[in-house]
Amino acid sequence: MINIFQPSLGEKELDEIKKVFESNWIGRGEYVKEFENKFALSLNQSPNNFFSLNSCTEGLFLAAKVFDFGIGDEIIVPTISFIAVGSMVIDSGAKLVLCDVDKYSLNATAEAISKKITSKTKAIVLNHYGGHPCEMDSIIALAKNNNIFLIEDSACAVRSFYKGQACGTLGDMGLWSFDAMKMIVTGDGGMVYIDSSELIKTAKELCYLGLPVSSSSGIDKSSDEEGIWWEVQINQLGRRSIMNNITAAIGTIQVDRLDGFISKRKEIYDSYNNAFFNQEGIKTPPELFKDCTNSYYFYWIQVDNRDELAAFLKENGVYTTFRYWPLNKVKYFNIDNSLSFPNTEFASNRTLNLPIHQSLSDNDINKIISLVLKFTS
Repeated sequence: MINIFQPSLGEKELDEIKKVFESNWIGRGEYVKEFENKFALSLNQSPNNFFSLNSCTEGLFLAAKVFDFGIGDEIIVPTISFIAVGSMVIDSGAKLVLCDVDKYSLNATAEAISKKITSKTKAIVLNHYGGHPCEMDSIIALAKNNNIFLIEDSACAVRSFYKGQACGTLGDMGLWSFDAMKMIVTGDGGMVYIDSSELIKTAKELCYLGLPVSSSSGIDKSSDEEGIWWEVQINQLGRRSIMNNITAAIGTIQVDRLDGFISKRKEIYDSYNNAFFNQEGIKTPPELFKDCTNSYYFYWIQVDNRDELAAFLKENGVYTTFRYWPLNKVKYFNIDNSLSFPNTEFASNRTLNLPIHQSLSDNDINKIISLVLKFTS
């Protein structure tokens, strides 16, 4: 079976893990700091605004605490979002307010968001679908004009740039994922960007048991001066959401390999586009906005008989999927059935994500293209 996602891991990652084992310290340490620094610099950003977590999902729940979501607040989220976003909003006590998406890019637009803004709106949590940047100028202006926090779920958008600036660093907070299917793979893991030194301090405390933060180790060592190193004081209640040296060691190598990963994915993306563009019955992804770049995390086509195509491909050894199942269709979220999301309905009935990862061979790509064209011809 040709997988839709697949990591690229090898001897270099194993060598780094071996070094961690030999150090006798596998918890949070210098490898974590190195990974945070490398990742930030790869986005042309200061490491001072970044810190790591054990997952991107944990970062979303952290956002609710950092920005104090609660009863009476409304959080706008595009319908095509990962389930963790909706779960975070509901868990916080705030109201999940869904907006429609563009039917072809599957991204939220300023127009769709503006229709959902009220006096109770506290934040927007958007994503850059498959690494394809949203049109951020208008969304940023909308958030600022209405005094609304802007959070970017950039789990799929590592090294996507909007007009020269990395996606995830355009709003108040950005989040990235390093789980087993992402661009950078560490098993599990996440990264956070916050555009506020004060909020970063608060966030770091929240993700490490509420312990005070120091610049060196992440834990306040002031009690050492009195010779009482076992004394513990906290500033607030927190969770334990930190990354460890094993995970971070893998990440340091994966960041070094990221340019190659993206280059390979672009080749595959372009091969699909060349094969499917202007083919009757197949809609390809929209072009990027001017001065933007893509991480090429997803490649998707839209066809009228999507489910039948997916079944045909699976029968012939090609696994495909549709991400993400619309949040308005998740029964647990109990979204008002009278609400209309026509673009979401269009996209969720036609969109199919094809395999795209750096381990695909030319034979794999040619097979996928041939099967899609055979089915749609």
